[in-house]
Amino acid sequence: MKMEASMDRREFIKIVLTTSLVSPIIINQKSGQPHSELFLISAEPHKDLPFLLSELEHLSLPVGRRIGFAGPHPQQKELASSLKDIGMNLVPERKAEVLINFVYLTASARPSFTLIQEGRIRDLRSSRLFSFWKQMQARPETRSLTILSLTPSFASLQKGKNLAIRIDGKVVERLPLAQSVRRTIDTGFGRVVFKVENGQAWVEDSTCRHHICQASTPIKFAGERIICAPNHFLMEIEGRSGLDAVIG
Repeated sequence: MKMEASMDRREFIKIVLTTSLVSPIIINQKSGQPHSELFLISAEPHKDLPFLLSELEHLSLPVGRRIGFAGPHPQQKELASSLKDIGMNLVPERKAEVLINFVYLTASARPSFTLIQEGRIRDLRSSRLFSFWKQMQARPETRSLTILSLTPSFASLQKGKNLAIRIDGKVVERLPLAQSVRRTIDTGFGRVVFKVENGQAWVEDSTCRHHICQASTPIKFAGERIICAPNHFLMEIEGRSGLDAVIG
């Protein structure tokens, strides 16, 4: 089923993707494997996720029934219960079809959500999701970020070798983590300044409104990424099990 929207596409992206998201992902992906991640800034993910996941299925994005946790989550018990109510069952991590991870942002942000599908920021334009997003924006700011890997695969945690810079899903630059550099990238939607040093990478500055990308801790493990949605910018650590480098 194709998405239909009564609002202008550019205006929706401007509003819904107004919050840049940060995510230290510790789930390694096999090269070439389709991959989707849902990023949710919310102090109440157990209340938000049942609706969000149901809407993703309405948008023809399959969501598995077996959920697992990649690490501790402050609302783990509540999440397991609310997702069970929509037919999802808790299983051991390595048997999960939907893997849940959690991090604290170093700065508070307004509640929001973004879907990354195969390296691209997906435009979630359904009117129901837009209304839901507006309701979320009225809540207090929070540092809680819940990440759902909708197609997880597993490999041992390893330090990455290269940093890939993507704009609109396309790799525009690749840098070795062994190299010390500072770059300013003009994405066509804004500017992002990032730095690579001592085998780590982080965002130093950005023209996005909330600057959450700057609040991320440095990334160094294969699969970790920092996303600045308003600037259509994504930086990720590659390794032997990194994401496919060719995304059209």
